[in-house]
Amino acid sequence: MFKKLMVEGMSCQHCKHNIETVLKQMAGIKEATANYNEGYVDVDFDENQVKLEAIVDEIEDLGFDVKL
Repeated sequence: MFKKLMVEGMSCQHCKHNIETVLKQMAGIKEATANYNEGYVDVDFDENQVKLEAIVDEIEDLGFDVKL
């Protein structure tokens, strides 16, 4: 499943890197690409292995706000 998540609070390359690194370490994530200029994260994941809510929780645990 592919999902574009709007993420508030990303302001630099470091933010982008942190989000991508954390998401790519999760089981079931095929790809995660953050764009801090536009404020979104594209996530391709296997919904049988990981739920969208878990992905959102991981991003929010890093200190960002996610809008679905």
